[in-house]
Amino acid sequence: MSAETNKVLELPILKHFEKSQITFHPKNWRKGEKGIAWVIGLVLLGTIAWGLYQFILPIVFTWIGQVLGAIAAAVLVIAFFIMLPVIVKAMKKLARAMHKTLIRHDPFGELEEQKEKMVQNRIQFKEAKAKIKAIKNNMEAESIKAEKEAKDYQDKVVTLQSKAATTKQRMQEMEQKKGEAAKESDEYVDLQTNMMKTLSEAQRVSHMLNQSTGLVRKYGSRAHVIGKLDRKLNMVDTAMEIKVADFEVSIDMLKKEYAFAEAARSATEQAKSAMLFTKGWELEYALDVVTNTIAIDLATTQENLLDLDSLTSQYSMDSDELYTKLDKLADQIRTDSYEIPESKKYANPNYKLSSEDRQESKGFGDIFN
Repeated sequence: MSAETNKVLELPILKHFEKSQITFHPKNWRKGEKGIAWVIGLVLLGTIAWGLYQFILPIVFTWIGQVLGAIAAAVLVIAFFIMLPVIVKAMKKLARAMHKTLIRHDPFGELEEQKEKMVQNRIQFKEAKAKIKAIKNNMEAESIKAEKEAKDYQDKVVTLQSKAATTKQRMQEMEQKKGEAAKESDEYVDLQTNMMKTLSEAQRVSHMLNQSTGLVRKYGSRAHVIGKLDRKLNMVDTAMEIKVADFEVSIDMLKKEYAFAEAARSATEQAKSAMLFTKGWELEYALDVVTNTIAIDLATTQENLLDLDSLTSQYSMDSDELYTKLDKLADQIRTDSYEIPESKKYANPNYKLSSEDRQESKGFGDIFN
């Protein structure tokens, strides 16, 4: 035995026991030990179970509930987006069914509402047409204004050319009399300065003349094209007015037919009830004819509604070159070689736009041709 075992055996209490009765590694329960061990084990298990139930399980179940709730929410969101087209389609069908129910309850109210929409559309069309007509009148006025300005510029060009010719002649006379010394005189310098001013002004006026000539064609051709559009819109407006009137008459006819069918059905049912009659094929057929007539008329009216709804430079200061250009332009004006288009011809509905008109109209000339 070890020293520890000897020390244990020297305890006073153990002298009352035989050595065979003393064991340090018991393999069997002694009397009463097993019951005590069960009691202690049950107490420990109960304590552990209570602790789990009171503190651990609530936290675990809370976490599990939150996870399951998040998963369920994600599944519902995904399912909503997957079923969204079906839901929208079902809502459209439901709205269409409710609308049909309302129309079936009051069909003439729907027809009157559609007629009011047609009237409002025609009013909006007339407002837009008035704006287009105003644009056409404005283009015509601008064309006439540009034509007047072009003629004024023509007269000014001729005047400036005469002035330049007189100045140039005086300068040449001085050169012939005094030679090169004439160019150093104050009078010659003044004439040369006036010559440059006259040529510069003439160049500006010639550019403004060309610009005004182009504006006559530009505004005139645009007014011509918009005039064609205005005349087409007049025809459309007339057609819309006729269709609205026809639709109104159709509604009145349907009202009369509807009232007749309702009165006929009520009278025949009353007669049948009074006579205690059994409904025969003649009466049934007559009622079917009236009912089908009303149904066909309403269907045709709906198709008509759909059909109606679908309708409706740098400047050079070279005096000789500028004088040559001015002289050439003035000669063209005197000999009537410089053409200024007449603005009134564009107001003629039968006028055909020329290639120059199409070029100046910037794309407008290709419309309605």
